[in-house]
Amino acid sequence: MSEPDEGHRFKDLWAWADEEGEEQHVPPVDPAFVTAVMVVRDAGGWLDQQLAALDDLDPRPARIVAVDAGSEDDSPRILAEALASGSIDELVTVGRDTTFAESVLAGSGDSTPPWLWILHDDSAPEPDALGHLLAAAPSADVLFPKLLAPRRRNYPDVIAEAGQSISRTGQRVGAAEEGEIDQHQIEPSAILGGSTAGMLVRGDAWRELGGLAPELPGSRDGVDFGWRANVAGWRVVTTPLAALVHRSSGRTQERPSRVHPHYDDRLAALRVVGARGTGGARLALSSWARALGFLLAKSPAYAAAELRAHRRYAATPEATRALAARIPEGDASYAEDLLPERFWAVRNALDRIGSGIMDRYRDFTEPDTTLDDLTSDEFSAHSSTQRRLVSPGALLATVFLVVGIAAAWRLWGAGTLVGGGLLPAPDGVTAAWEAYGADGAPWLGIAAVLGTAALGQPLIVSYALVLLGPLLAALAAHSLLRSVGVAPWPSSIAAAAWASSVLVLGLPAAGDVSGLVLAMAGPLLVKACLAVATDDSIGAESLRAPARAAFWLFVVAAFWPFALLLATAGAAAVVVWQRARFAQWAVPVVAVWLLFAPWLPELFRNPGRWLTGADPLAWPDLPPSGYALLVGRIVESGIPVWLSVSFTVGLALAAAWSLTRVPSPAARWAVAGVIAVGLVAGAGASRLAVTVDGDQTRALVTAWALVVVGGMIAAVVLAHPADGRARRDPALLAVAAVAAVAAGAWPFVGLQGPVRTDPANLPGYVYDVVGSPRASRALLIAKADGRLEWNIVDRERPRWGSGERAPAGEFGTDFEGLVQAFSGGNVPEDLAERLRTLAVSHVWLDGFGDDEILAIGNAAGLTHSAASETAEVFTVVGLVSRANVVDGGTATPVADGIVPEGVDDRVLTVSAPRDAELEVRVGGTELAPAAEAGELPTYALGEAHGVLEFGEPREAFAGWWTAVLLAALALLAAPTMATGSGARRGDEEVA
Repeated sequence: MSEPDEGHRFKDLWAWADEEGEEQHVPPVDPAFVTAVMVVRDAGGWLDQQLAALDDLDPRPARIVAVDAGSEDDSPRILAEALASGSIDELVTVGRDTTFAESVLAGSGDSTPPWLWILHDDSAPEPDALGHLLAAAPSADVLFPKLLAPRRRNYPDVIAEAGQSISRTGQRVGAAEEGEIDQHQIEPSAILGGSTAGMLVRGDAWRELGGLAPELPGSRDGVDFGWRANVAGWRVVTTPLAALVHRSSGRTQERPSRVHPHYDDRLAALRVVGARGTGGARLALSSWARALGFLLAKSPAYAAAELRAHRRYAATPEATRALAARIPEGDASYAEDLLPERFWAVRNALDRIGSGIMDRYRDFTEPDTTLDDLTSDEFSAHSSTQRRLVSPGALLATVFLVVGIAAAWRLWGAGTLVGGGLLPAPDGVTAAWEAYGADGAPWLGIAAVLGTAALGQPLIVSYALVLLGPLLAALAAHSLLRSVGVAPWPSSIAAAAWASSVLVLGLPAAGDVSGLVLAMAGPLLVKACLAVATDDSIGAESLRAPARAAFWLFVVAAFWPFALLLATAGAAAVVVWQRARFAQWAVPVVAVWLLFAPWLPELFRNPGRWLTGADPLAWPDLPPSGYALLVGRIVESGIPVWLSVSFTVGLALAAAWSLTRVPSPAARWAVAGVIAVGLVAGAGASRLAVTVDGDQTRALVTAWALVVVGGMIAAVVLAHPADGRARRDPALLAVAAVAAVAAGAWPFVGLQGPVRTDPANLPGYVYDVVGSPRASRALLIAKADGRLEWNIVDRERPRWGSGERAPAGEFGTDFEGLVQAFSGGNVPEDLAERLRTLAVSHVWLDGFGDDEILAIGNAAGLTHSAASETAEVFTVVGLVSRANVVDGGTATPVADGIVPEGVDDRVLTVSAPRDAELEVRVGGTELAPAAEAGELPTYALGEAHGVLEFGEPREAFAGWWTAVLLAALALLAAPTMATGSGARRGDEEVA
């Protein structure tokens, strides 16, 4: 039986696709010229389905030969029955160590048929698959069909492959996107190669090329064969109309194997590209990079298989040389044109990332299509236009972006952003990291990271927090509500109410850093916890949601440590109640406790710090909140009373009415409980004075206020009709109204509180001195209504983190004595000397009377000048430095930061508490404490000289510890590589 050779060698790669005329009407190849060879090994679980698919073929090949490659299950029996029933025409048995290429050769016989159709035991052809291949065969020589993933009930067909290429480092490059829905959209095209499952080969091409390469371990052999065919001038094309359902039982580990499935695939890929000139160093680098990627994808088995495959490749160069010897002479440019472009892998990764971002953007901006839309007669005419013109999410973002920008007019002017609980940002990112290293509070590390990301300008972070905090809070709340299935319009209205509560509570105007962060991160923490509760993943994938919850819990607890105690108690209660999912709930809590480990000694030393927010001592001593707490007037913010009352009362009435309409009694009582707990805890916290580093401050109340607001919004959302009819819900309309009023009023009245950008009170020369190498201090005393308030300015304060400690530390008693000396009628004669001892070079007084100023001015060693209409600045005569060299009883200030040469009995004193832990270096040499300690920390200086450096030791451990743990959380939160191992899904369609 023979056939004329109609597949002449082509000169133009795309000529076959452009040919017109009579060739388009060439009849298909007669199936009588086709021999199908199916290689079988341990396929008992699906072989019956495969044979049933062969029985349904129309047309059917002339002969079907099954080759049993040493199966150890029921496959031999099933094949014998198939032979007896006529499903197959011949059964050939070979040894288990026979390669796939050798098995195909054994099945094809001594004389190659005119056409050879290669089948896998897990590649069930569609009934018309061979017919489509034969229709395209007259104008081609090697044809690759479309492979579909196993079908699932109620799911469309998914393309697994439609031909493939390969990168120069062995990465698989599909002609179609893997996982793409099959809509018969793929056109026939020239291709480098593909899977051998369903590959149809002209007998002449098979004989000339010597068949498949036994050097390849059953993978990538179709790519190698197609590559050789292209070089030799044979036509290699895809035939997407021909489809086979490919189970990929080897890759999914349904077929038992002694080695990992990735091992054979990667070894074959390395040999394919190595035989064609890719260097060993490049392949080694690629393999190690891929192994690292597999580890990041939480698949150590794939990483190990990747490295084992490379070791095997490097140890068997003779196999690569033998494969290279099979490459025929010819024009390799045809095949080169079918390879992916350089840096394809990088572009592909970026495309995937960009596609993911755009998908998230579309999910956010495009409203869902309701059932009413789909069944409406006007759907096709108006639906897409409505989605384009009215996007609730985009409208929400636009409103609060405009609100934030419009409110910025009050912050125009020179000076740093400061006020309330917001301390000045460090001068640069280096200072931000130094603040974190000096204190170790986790929130300072987060602030330093944000300052680094903000082009190295921490001040940008302060502005973004105040102006864009409500916007970010709105987006976070919207993300939470959409994740639980709330319709776009209700979720946008509820998110707007959440953001408006941030404005009405006065968090930006009061500089409430912790409150703003909780408003932004709190909804994302709730979203992550809900994901933990509802996630039914197994294995490493089940740790993704807990890792995300751990991250957001860390952010929230960093700015409000009490959240960690609440989360620990909550996780324990859930585990005891459910008696399951211990690991999923333990991961977030344990991870954050570990992240807090470097800071825990400080928290246990100051237990009150658990209840406060960031920089607790930056806040003025606020009186306990009274009934004003009920309308959200918690901190001094300048928000008008009418705005607070109208918003709070409107939201409360909407929530009260909605609670009666919540369908589920359990949900109704849960929401009511959250609101009640928030009110009671907030009232208690407002009256609770706590001690931090010896100074008194108040517990954070705004956290509980946000809990109450969240509960009220939840009541409105839970009572809202599930069909998304926002315009017909009075409660939701009321919430939208109060949110609109708050957002509209905020640009005009929202930033009348403590936060401001007023120029500094101190004259510039004072800052020049305290910021110089002298590192002196400035004492600020304000007198109002008979009360004295004082603070200290030096090169470390005020800035982020300085509110974590008392301004004078253990010098507090000495400074309080100084303050009283300035306010009393009799000024001590040694006032200037006491100021020098404490390294105070300037004293700023505000609100003092003329007589008091005159009395202080009479003290020896002080001069003064007016700083403003109400303030005076006193300057200590002479050089004042925090460090002094003592030689023979004479103290000499270190004015320029350089210690001069001297005798060996000198000592260095530093103006700090006696037991302060300082690190002092002179000329790069660390100084040891002196044998005889004085009133101040004293160090043996001797003959050392050079640049002086001193300060608290910088703890690098906390930063590295946190970075390592966060990297581990990021690894757990990253997508897990889908291995497809184990049994197929239960909803797979049975053939």
